[in-house]
This record gives sequence, structure tokens and C-alpha cells, in this order.
Amino acid sequence: MKNYSLKEILDSLIAKSLINTIFNGREIEILTRPGSHILKLKVEPEEKVTRVIILPPKGFTSNEIDELSSHPEARIAKITIRGGIRPNNSGFNLLKDSIKYAYYTKRDIPTKQNYPYAKIDKNNSLYKEEIKSARERFLVVRKNGSGFYHNLINLSNEWVLLILEKEINLQKEMNISKLIKKLNYNENKIILKFVEEVKNYGDEVFIRDKEIIESLLKLNTVDVIPVLINALNINESGRHEQCTIYALILKFAKKDKETTLELVKEALKNREAQDYYLKELIKKIEKLN
Repeated sequence: MKNYSLKEILDSLIAKSLINTIFNGREIEILTRPGSHILKLKVEPEEKVTRVIILPPKGFTSNEIDELSSHPEARIAKITIRGGIRPNNSGFNLLKDSIKYAYYTKRDIPTKQNYPYAKIDKNNSLYKEEIKSARERFLVVRKNGSGFYHNLINLSNEWVLLILEKEINLQKEMNISKLIKKLNYNENKIILKFVEEVKNYGDEVFIRDKEIIESLLKLNTVDVIPVLINALNINESGRHEQCTIYALILKFAKKDKETTLELVKEALKNREAQDYYLKELIKKIEKLN
């Protein structure tokens, strides 16, 4: 079978028609993740989000094929598998048993060392797999916590299009301006640049701009951690923004464990960001040597 490019897939009549129908001609952007491509509105609604996920052959929705992403932003999320796409076909290929839905049935799962993601553990009784086919529609995140960690894996050798619909949990707004007023011009500049790059690039910032990470880590822990905790309230757009900030807080903890731990515990007490990230941070920091 020919190896099609993403451009060929997006240029197909079936993809163009569906994308126009879903987004109604509004401005969209395409995010490329390690195993998938996400089409979303440039400016998304705050309560309900619809996205198009395109999986290349053997693609997946998490950062790694054996990893399950966490989804604290979602109250409920549904996936519709439309089917396989070939550029010259006028309809979707009705692929059978093409998508593996890998997930945990509970939220209380051990996570990776530096990120709030879970690894697949087939020996864990809470880990489940379901095989899905084209035209199936199912919940991937439920209110009871099932699917909070999940990955959708393309088992086929074809490009597959999925539609994601999710309801967003209410969260506090990010407002770092009041927290950086007491800092000097250079410190303000570093923090604001980092937050802007997280908005634009998400976890790619660790590769794209190592200098800004190094500059940030040189700043005073007691000044920066409250800002980063507030920044955990950043809007989720598919770039893993919160997880990027989470990872940076852990970097500060490795150089100043006690101060970081105290500030994160205080933030949890005052509900300054989502409980999930703060509780996970506390567990990780307490285990640091």
C-alpha cells in the first residue's frame, strides 16, 4: 500500500468535506504529536470542544505507544471512529478492529517519574483494552474516572480519522500578572516568555528553547513556583501545556525540594490549581532524595 502524506489525506474530498462541516469554515490549526495529528479551532469554546484526530498507520494519541495520557481537563469525552481515509476514495473505509482503546478504569494509578502520565501495565487488574471498528462511538473519559488515563492506537496500516467531543471541567483562570509584579524586569521577561512559548508550543519548548528553561531554573524558587502553579490553569489545547509546567516544577524540586514542596502543599490547601496536578506533584517531590 502506498505511504500517503498528511497533506494528501487532508486534500482528499472526504476529509475536506468533513472538516468544513465540523468547523463550519472557522479558522483551525493542526497540531502534530508523536503519533497523531489534531485539527482544532484556533479559538475553542470553554465548555465543549470538538476536534478531529487523524492517526497515521500504527499511530497513537499519547506521547508513546505504551503510555496513557492523563485527562484532568475532561469531564466526559467521546470518540467517533469515522474510518480509514485514502485520497482517491469518496467515502471512509469501514475498517474492522482497527482501533485499540487502552485505558485504566480508575484514576489512582502510579505515574511516570517526571510526568503525570501512566504506563501500560498489563499485570494491573485496572488496565483494560477494547478493540473498536469504524462507525463505533464510545466514551473514552467517564465521570467515574474510567479512561482518565487512555491511549487510542491505530492497529491498521491505513490512515484513520476520529472525532473527539469533550466537555471541559471548570477551572480557575490563569492570572500570573499579579504574581510577577514584585519581580524585576529581567525576571518578568523570562517568565512571560516561557508561558507564551508553552501556549504556542506546549512540551516542544524543552526542545525548541532550552535557553529559556535554563534561565528560568536560575531564578529564585520562592518567586517562580507560585507563578508556575498558577500557570497550571492554562487552557489545554492538545499541546500538553499543563504537563510541561508540571515537569518544570519538578525540575525546581530537584534543586530545592523543601521550598517547592511547601509551596505546592500550600497551593493545594488553597485550591490554586487542579487537585490532580498538585497531588501528583506532592507525591513525586516527597520521593525525591
